[in-house]
Amino acid sequence: MKNLLLLFVSCSVLLAGAATVPDRQEIEVETPEVVTVQEVKTDIWVEEFLPEPERPVKREIEEIQENDISEKDIELIALVTMAEAEGEPEEGKRLVIDTILNRVDSEHFPDTVYDVIYQPNQFTSMWNGRTDRCEVREDFVALVKDELESRYNSECVFFRTSHYSKYGVPMFQIGNHYFSSYN
Repeated sequence: MKNLLLLFVSCSVLLAGAATVPDRQEIEVETPEVVTVQEVKTDIWVEEFLPEPERPVKREIEEIQENDISEKDIELIALVTMAEAEGEPEEGKRLVIDTILNRVDSEHFPDTVYDVIYQPNQFTSMWNGRTDRCEVREDFVALVKDELESRYNSECVFFRTSHYSKYGVPMFQIGNHYFSSYN
């Protein structure tokens, strides 16, 4: 035999966030032979039985760019750029960023931002303590993101102050930096 269960519950919600079940709770079970009605008196708290309300969850989202450059990598590039080119014109800052990105893309250098930047004897600011005195600034982060979208120069892989590097082919000078390509 098929039983039909009907449950009638009326609730009132209090301003404090609690709900009570009123004095009366009717449960009817209908079968051809028996009909039963029961009264139950109970107080319950909404928090115990209802799911947590949907709350915005703050998540750290690691934005992956085309080249698998994470937000952490972007901040590292911004930090090194500030340390290496803080007083340089914007074009010079962009070229320092491009130097790092071009090395990541080059078969002649390591494949990750971290490995390129921490490669021994490559970026003076990594071993002379300059990066310890710098901070990640939003204007530098914005420049890195711009360069990820559309690189200013895809050939420079070396730069130095005061003269061209003994490695690579000299290209041009911007501010105090001299930029060179690999070949």
